Amino acid sequence: MGSTHDTTGRSYSYSNREPDDKNGVSETLDQILGEENEERDEVDESYDEFVEGTQITDLQGKTISERRDVIEEILEEDMAVEDSQLIGSFTRNTMVGPLREDSDADVMVVLDGDQHRNWVEQENGPRNCLNAVKRKIENDPRFSETEVTVDQNVVKVKYHDSTVEVVPAFENNEVPHADHPKDGWNLFTDASDGYAIPDTHGEQSWQGTNPRAYKNQFEARDQAHSGKVSDLSRTMKKWADNNDVPVRSYTMEVMVYNYFQQKSETGQPVPDSKEELVRDFTDTLPNKMKDTTREPIYNEAVDKGMSRGERKEAARKAQRMREKLNEARHLKKQGKTEEAKEVLQGVYGEGFN
Repeated sequence: MGSTHDTTGRSYSYSNREPDDKNGVSETLDQILGEENEERDEVDESYDEFVEGTQITDLQGKTISERRDVIEEILEEDMAVEDSQLIGSFTRNTMVGPLREDSDADVMVVLDGDQHRNWVEQENGPRNCLNAVKRKIENDPRFSETEVTVDQNVVKVKYHDSTVEVVPAFENNEVPHADHPKDGWNLFTDASDGYAIPDTHGEQSWQGTNPRAYKNQFEARDQAHSGKVSDLSRTMKKWADNNDVPVRSYTMEVMVYNYFQQKSETGQPVPDSKEELVRDFTDTLPNKMKDTTREPIYNEAVDKGMSRGERKEAARKAQRMREKLNEARHLKKQGKTEEAKEVLQGVYGEGFN
């Protein structure tokens, strides 16, 4: 005699001998459950493959790092560069692959405040700083056919397969009049780690930021959840990209981070499987799209640019996603694996098979 368990955890006894076939039934209980598990695993495997496919390749990561090195080399010719570092989604493993022209990697170039005091003190210093970085890059022969533009607080360098956004910066203690992102104060929460970057949106100013602090918090939470934070971030970014959801990539990532933070604060469990995790996250996603999303360092709103119409459209698409995920779940429970996968393919689009 042996035993097995159903999905509720109840134990059953079974015999290893062939069962009677008087009712036309020739399958043992373990065979039936084995087939059901196999069907469930097909959907799980599709999720695993989809999430794995949202990562950039090692070669793409190497290419981005090499591009950072080239840009730093160019700027160092005429500027006093103290440091350059990749920041943003690339460093948090939330950059979505495969790379496209509008995929962006962020490079922060930290300048010497004494050598470039004019940009700190000039009325048009933020724009002059950005324009100087732009001219230096576009005048290099290697970028003679590359589009280089200024966009609010970065210099965009558009390659054929992705975009590098160059962010000039100063140590925040070298720009005492920089705007604090939390409430306009001139004091920083983490003075040793913060930076001031140019902002030309509306009136020109220097804006405080602290990418290192957010990266450290994100990585700690991601490690605590065995990579689920970065996995879910890329999954939701990919869904948004494939479905033209009007929400910024960074905003979606912060929504995911805040979801895990709330789980930790309330003591609620985080689902184990990728399928259950996405469904649990999307249960409240329509409302998240309507509300303000705030990052964890300064509690600053990261979705200021979303219009009412964009929020409404994003919420509608999130609601549609939630309904379709529940439909796929019911189909899977009924053993209709292929039908469930077809629904999920319609949800996620490119890359889900």
